[in-house]
Amino acid sequence: MTRLRDIVLQVGRSGVVTPVAVVEPTPIEGVIVERATLHNFDEIERKDIRIGDRVVMLRSGDVIPKIIKVLTHERSGAEQIVPRPTRCPVCGSELLDEGALIKCQNLTCKARVVNAIIYFASKPCLNIDGLGEKIVETLYGSGLISGVSDLFSLTPEQLLTLEGFKEKKSRNLLEAIEAAKGCECWRFINALGIEHIGEVASKTLCAHFGSTLEAADKAQIMALEGFGEEMAESVVEFWRVNEAHVTHLRSIIAPKEPPRRAEAAQNPFKGKTVVLTGSMSRPRDAIKAELEALGAKVSGSVSKKSDYVIYGEEAGSKLDKALELGVETLSEAQMQTMLEVRA
Repeated sequence: MTRLRDIVLQVGRSGVVTPVAVVEPTPIEGVIVERATLHNFDEIERKDIRIGDRVVMLRSGDVIPKIIKVLTHERSGAEQIVPRPTRCPVCGSELLDEGALIKCQNLTCKARVVNAIIYFASKPCLNIDGLGEKIVETLYGSGLISGVSDLFSLTPEQLLTLEGFKEKKSRNLLEAIEAAKGCECWRFINALGIEHIGEVASKTLCAHFGSTLEAADKAQIMALEGFGEEMAESVVEFWRVNEAHVTHLRSIIAPKEPPRRAEAAQNPFKGKTVVLTGSMSRPRDAIKAELEALGAKVSGSVSKKSDYVIYGEEAGSKLDKALELGVETLSEAQMQTMLEVRA
């Protein structure tokens, strides 16, 4: 139990405004928690959450804490109702209220631009080493970049004008940015930040269309495994609105076209949806690549459609959910035995 001190608003790269609870510092499972997710304003209204409330907070599976209950019987009458925002807390633009989602539509909003660049450079995307949140904010705040394509025109002289940047740090960052050129096709697609399109979907799109998605129409995309109408519409609409930007970016980065992979031989994992969780004896990426080579689809979340959840040490909420849903679970050793029997 804790007390809700305030509710602050965060704007993500897609423009979605997310309310975050600021709570009195509270120890939970050895961690001091000061913030908790509130999901959206529909959830705030449904639970009647007010600033000043005593609340019950849950943190399970090492995920972001959330408020699950308000202790309304402890109210003093001084608690404040939080109105739905109508203006972006970062740029001041009028917000689009779609019910569960409230969005800033301003593509030049600082929060949207900065978070898009951070995502672009992140490990599942172009994996630009050293280009973290603080450095992106510094580069943007100094006016050296206003979008992702500006990263590739940075010079040592520009970086050396920034506080904390010496010759070695500047050189390392520029080398990391240069190394992102010629990345795998799926990393390029994933880095674009298309709504509803993550790593798995990016790999599927690249395997079928390469990096030039403009050739694909809605029907062709919907025919892909795991794609529905919403995802297909998102891809087509993104390309329609941003074709010039993507074409320019592609000319700079020159992503590799995916190799034509031979049809995987029949094996226990071919055509199966697999989830990995916990610490493994080998790097998770290596196991993931091995399974994908066998024709498996490696997903980041567990659902009723999952075929296997493969777990290592200290497996958390994904293993719990698999057991709850009745999804077959395999230890890393059991997975390895299945592969060896196949061999």
